[in-house]
Amino acid sequence: MSRPGKRVAPRRRRPRTARMVLAGVSVMLGAPVTAPLGAQSGGNGTIYYGNYGGTILVIDERTMRVTDTIPVEIGIPLIQGVSEDRTRFYVTDPGFEHIEIIDIAAKAQVDRFTLSEGNKRVRINGFNVDPQQRFAIMVIRTTTKEKDRFVIGTPALVKFDLAAKAVTDTIPWPGGRERDGARILFSPDGNLMYFFSDEILIFDTATLKQVDSWPYASALDFGMGSFGFGFPRDFYDEPGFYTGSFRFTDPVNRRSMMGVARVNLVERTVDFHTLGPSAPVGFTLSPDRRRAYGLRQEVGNYELWTFDLENRRVLGKLPFNGRPRMRLSVSSNGRLLYISGAGQTIDIYDAATFRPLRTVEVGADVTSMIHIPPAR
Repeated sequence: MSRPGKRVAPRRRRPRTARMVLAGVSVMLGAPVTAPLGAQSGGNGTIYYGNYGGTILVIDERTMRVTDTIPVEIGIPLIQGVSEDRTRFYVTDPGFEHIEIIDIAAKAQVDRFTLSEGNKRVRINGFNVDPQQRFAIMVIRTTTKEKDRFVIGTPALVKFDLAAKAVTDTIPWPGGRERDGARILFSPDGNLMYFFSDEILIFDTATLKQVDSWPYASALDFGMGSFGFGFPRDFYDEPGFYTGSFRFTDPVNRRSMMGVARVNLVERTVDFHTLGPSAPVGFTLSPDRRRAYGLRQEVGNYELWTFDLENRRVLGKLPFNGRPRMRLSVSSNGRLLYISGAGQTIDIYDAATFRPLRTVEVGADVTSMIHIPPAR
């Protein structure tokens, strides 16, 4: 009780909006708030967001606002890849019959092509462009509509001249074994093509003749079993290097294990280390290549992981309320994590603490997303 004659100042209440923000900080990871906590910036990169509206949205990473829209003529866009110099990206339609080439700086189409014509439909099941953007190597399959039936052809491995927009060569299948899809990479100078089979077969891109091979599946130490590795494309890796997770089975104890490998494809060397029992976790590099981050995507068991690459260990992991078909990207400055996929939002987390910062409403359901950081 206050003394007689003494005036007591009324108790000031915290605004309702402030209480909501503070409550958002304390909730469990996975319930991102829409208010920008700290309004951190991820850097000066650009996010390209293909969507079911038939366009590609351009998102400024610094503000996370849509700044432009790139029209697409071939239908719903699926962004398949980016040129080595980051000047163009290649977009296909859901039927994989058409390819559209987009100039990134101009935000406009510069070319498009299809191999389908008349009663023939040609599906492009594999596609990669050489670093000088002179030609593409493609895996194609033709379906011909006859009067009473469809005739499905055999897969073909072809070289496609991008300037002439024509197939110039059909490459014999290595070992005579046809494939509906193929993993194809190029050396940084574009002079060699790597074809992934039971081993990596190396071709001269000028003659299309095999010049060497690398049995990379046996690249691990003796007794560690076969080496399964995806050779991921990552803008934070050096040209010719591929860093990612891999899994193998210990042939002695028959344990499924996982590790991290850094592969120099040109020199054909592998630097690797094991981490422990295998888990279905993705792997995305940070810009300084000292850390990497991963998503564990099992229904009812979603986790964010941090890999300490310098000390060769799992630094931490944290359960969170995820969503189906998630995709993880690391911001250009390495401070933020972006989670997208299966929806029209991008969830932003602090990379150091996994604290949810905010959710960006893009306004369109995503089909594919590519984050391009500034060139080094």
